[in-house]
Amino acid sequence: MKRNSLLRICVLIGFVFALAAMPATASAQSHSGTRAFLQDWAPPGAEVQVTITAEGYGAFGQVVETLPANFTYIRVSLSDSQVEVNGQEVRFSLLGETEFIYHVRAPTTPGTYTFSGFVLNINRDQATITGDTNVRVGAPPTPAPTSTPTPVPQATATPEPTATPTPEPEATPTPEPTPEPTATPEPTPTPAPTPTPEPTPTPAATPTPTIIVIVPEEPPTPTPTPEPTPTATSTPPGAGGSGGIPGIIWFIPVVAAIGLILTIASYLRTRS
Repeated sequence: MKRNSLLRICVLIGFVFALAAMPATASAQSHSGTRAFLQDWAPPGAEVQVTITAEGYGAFGQVVETLPANFTYIRVSLSDSQVEVNGQEVRFSLLGETEFIYHVRAPTTPGTYTFSGFVLNINRDQATITGDTNVRVGAPPTPAPTSTPTPVPQATATPEPTATPTPEPEATPTPEPTPEPTATPEPTPTPAPTPTPEPTPTPAATPTPTIIVIVPEEPPTPTPTPEPTPTATSTPPGAGGSGGIPGIIWFIPVVAAIGLILTIASYLRTRS
C-alpha cells in the first residue's frame, strides 16, 4: 500500500517537472496580457506601480516580466508563494486571477527604461504582453504649451439699408411769458408781550353795623264802652294815662331793643 502511494507521488512530481521543462512556443492563442503604469515617469529611486491584466490562460497560467536594468522588485498583490524572482526576470503564477499589481523601485540614474513580458497558458503557449512599455526616470515632464487656434473670421452678410422715413417737423410752441416773481412779504415783527402789573390788593371793607330799630306796634285803641258814670272816687297814686294802661308797659320793649342794638354794634367793632 505504501509502495503504491509513493509511486503515485513520484508520477505526479515527474509530470510537474515535465510540464515545466516543455519549451514555450510563440503561437497565436486566445489568451492575452496587458501592462499599465500608474504614471509614465517616476523620480529617481521612487516606486513604480505596474498593473497586469491576463485573460484566457485557463485554469493555470504564468506571467513572466523582464524588468529594465537597475530596477528592483519590491512586492505584489498576489501571495508570496506565487512569485519567483530570478535577477531581472520575475514569474507570477496565476490560479484564475485576471489582474494583479506589482511594485518595483526605479534606479537613481535618469533615463527612459523599457519593460517586456509574456503570458503562458496551461498549454505553455506564449502571448506577448501589450500596453505600456516605457517609463521615464527623472524630473517631472514640462507640459507642452497648448496652442490656441486662431478663429477664422466668417464673412458676415451686410444687411441692406432700410429707408428711414423723414419725420415731419412739428410746430414749435410759443413759450409763454415768464411771470415776474412776486415779492415775498417781510415777516411782521411780533410785539413783545407787555408785562401785566400785578393788581394792588384792595383792603377788605370794614362791615358797617346795621342798627335795627324795632318799633313796637301800638296796641289797638279799644272802643270806649260807655260806663255808667262812676261815683266820684279818688284816683290812687301812681295811676297811668287814659284807658287805665300804665305808661311803663310800652317803654320796656323799646329799651330792650336799644340795648340789643348796642350790644351787636359793640361785638362787630371788636371783630374789626
